[in-house]
Amino acid sequence: MLSLNKIFNKLVRGKSGQDPQQGREPLIIPRSEHTISRKQISQHALKVLYTLKEAGYEAYLVGGCVRDLLLGYEPKDFDVATNASPEQVHKLFKRSQLIGRRFKLVHVRFGREVIEVATFRAPLKLNSMLIPKVASCRTMFTAL
Repeated sequence: MLSLNKIFNKLVRGKSGQDPQQGREPLIIPRSEHTISRKQISQHALKVLYTLKEAGYEAYLVGGCVRDLLLGYEPKDFDVATNASPEQVHKLFKRSQLIGRRFKLVHVRFGREVIEVATFRAPLKLNSMLIPKVASCRTMFTAL
């Protein structure tokens, strides 16, 4: 199993002065190397991930929920990043709503629970945060 420090070191590995994320694919941590289980992830978040994947898109669990799960906390919400456009995501889910003008997001509603879906943006750079925001880094974790 990887510790948070080892995962973070994997993220920032590269030649000094050079952006380690530029032109690279997302870093996907295999299930055998992290402690996150599908049982810890909201069934609704899993439904969003599976629906996007079945429609032919990439989809990853991202953001604070991943940080919380790695630290052993229960996440308050779940975020997903995908290569589908907001309009494409909106068409896949009946109870969804486009949010924002400049940078559109999609809120997929399941009763009181809302799953926020964002689109990848490029080129993305690593910022100074330990766990980057969805729009700030193409490094994502998945338990699938």
